[in-house]
Amino acid sequence: MTNLSADIARWALDFSLDDAPAEVVHNARLRLLDVVGVILASGSHDTVRKAVLATADSDAGGTGAHSLVDPMETSPAGAAFINGVAAAVLEYDDTHIATNIHATCVVAAASLAVAQQLRLSGRDLLEAVVVGSEIVCRLGQVAPVRMHELGFHPTSVYGVFAATYAVARLRQLSLAQTVDAVGAAGSLSGGLIASFQDGTSTKTLHVGFAASAAVRAAALARHGISGPAGVFDGRFGWYRSYIQNGVTFNFDALTGELGSRWESLRIAPKLYPCAYTMMPFIAAALTLRQQYDIKPDDVREIRCEIMPRSFATICEPVEEKRRPLTSWHGRISLQHTVAEALALGRFDKNAYAPENLRNPVINALADKVVHLPDPIAARDTSRSRGVVTVELHDGRILTHTVEDMLGTERNPAPESVYLDKFRSNVTDVLPTKAARSLEQQLLDINLVADVEAMFSALGR
Repeated sequence: MTNLSADIARWALDFSLDDAPAEVVHNARLRLLDVVGVILASGSHDTVRKAVLATADSDAGGTGAHSLVDPMETSPAGAAFINGVAAAVLEYDDTHIATNIHATCVVAAASLAVAQQLRLSGRDLLEAVVVGSEIVCRLGQVAPVRMHELGFHPTSVYGVFAATYAVARLRQLSLAQTVDAVGAAGSLSGGLIASFQDGTSTKTLHVGFAASAAVRAAALARHGISGPAGVFDGRFGWYRSYIQNGVTFNFDALTGELGSRWESLRIAPKLYPCAYTMMPFIAAALTLRQQYDIKPDDVREIRCEIMPRSFATICEPVEEKRRPLTSWHGRISLQHTVAEALALGRFDKNAYAPENLRNPVINALADKVVHLPDPIAARDTSRSRGVVTVELHDGRILTHTVEDMLGTERNPAPESVYLDKFRSNVTDVLPTKAARSLEQQLLDINLVADVEAMFSALGR
C-alpha cells in the first residue's frame, strides 16, 4: 500500500518514544500536563455542563468511558466530545504558531477517552499525543493559506485527522484499517468560524466535534467500513476540495523528515486564555501598567501595532470588538482584551467574566484602543510580536514591544511556566494533595501503568 495517508500511518503506528529525542518527549509531557489542567479548570463552565447534558441525552448512547470533568459513564466518542469542549472553551490551550492550530487539544481529548476506556498505560497515551500533535502541525503546512481567511477553523478541520491517527494507534488498528479510518475522517472534517461574528457557542465545540469524530472514524474502520486512500492528495482529496484558489500544495510537508524534524517543538503554551495572536499585547499592556502605574483615567489613547492579516479576526469590525457579546466573543477581541489587561492588571482563567464585559472602566478603555499595521510582524508570521503604545493625558507616550512571546521557539518557556499554569488552573478544582499527586503523575506519565486509575482517583 503506497499513498500519502498510508505513509503517515506507517510512521504513526510504528512510532516508539525510544525513537524521539528526549526534548520531544519532555515537551509532550508538559503539553499533556497543560491541556489536562485546562480541561479541569473548565469543568464548571456553562458550555461544558451543557455538553455533558447533551452527551447524556438518550440519543447519544454508549457506555464504558468517562470524561475528565464528570463521573457520568458515556461512550468513548461522548467522553472525547466533553474533553474537547472543556479543552477549548477558555481558549487556554496551546498553539502551533506557524499554522494557528491548537495542536494538542483534539488529540489529547480523543486519546484520553480511549486510553481510559481501554485502561492503557501512560506511555501508550503519551505516544499517541506525540504522534497526533506532530501530524496536525504538518497538515497545516501543506497549503500556504490561512484557513481563517477561508472561513475555516484549522484546529477543527485538521484536528480530526491527527486525532484519528492517534486513536487508530491506541486501538491497534492495522495499516489498512488506519487508512480507512483517516479516509472516513475526511468526510467528518469541518468547522466554520461563523460564530466569530456573533460570539455564539459553536466554535467552542469544534475541538469536541473533531475528537468525537476521530473516535467514530476509527470505530467504522475497525468494523470494516472503507475510506478513500487519497483523502489528502487525491483528485477529490481534502486539500483540492476545501482550497480551490490555485494554491500549490506542499505535500512534502506531511512526510518530509518525519521522525527527525519535529514541528511539535514549535507548539507554544498559552499564558493567557484567548486567541494566541493577542498574547504579546496582553504581556505588553501588563508590563506598562506595572512599570508606570497607569490608571485608566490617565489614558488618552492605546495603539496596538499588529500584523494586518489579523485585522479581520480580532480587530474588526471595531464596534463589534469593543463590545463583545459573550465571554468567548471577548477572547477574539483585541480592543476588549488589551483594555481588560490594562484596567485590572491580571489575566488568568477568570478573564472575560460577564461582569468584565460590562465593566464601564474596561469599556471606556476599549473605546480608546486603535489598531495599526505592523510591517515587521507581517514579514515574519512565524514569530509572536506585539507593540503597545499608551498615550497619557499628561503628554507622556509609553511603549513596550514583545518581540517573541514567552513559550515560542525563540523564547522557550521553562518547565516552571507550565507548572505555575497547571497549579493555577486546578486551584479550587482539586484538593491540594490530589492536585500535586496528579501533577507528578503527569510529569512522569510514561511510568503510569493505568491512565483510568490515575484519573479515577480524583473522584470525578
